[in-house]
Amino acid sequence: MITVKFFGLISVDYNIRQLHVKEGTVRQVLNEIRHGCPNISEQQLLQVIMFINKQHISGNKRLSVVLKDGDELVLISPSSGG
Repeated sequence: MITVKFFGLISVDYNIRQLHVKEGTVRQVLNEIRHGCPNISEQQLLQVIMFINKQHISGNKRLSVVLKDGDELVLISPSSGG
């Protein structure tokens, strides 16, 4: 199983801290999150800052990264303010 942790507004707005999902690409994991939490939009998930096993991943290729059993995916909502 993959552990997905949520931080920032996405965690607060949807009252979600952590999920466990099956192995697959980042895109497949995001789709599984959307299936389980339909109030979270695809746009919100695509805008998050992502870390896999404490390593930042970015760019379009991040969606094709394969997550294996035991991996941790951290999703952090981008924020702004002053």
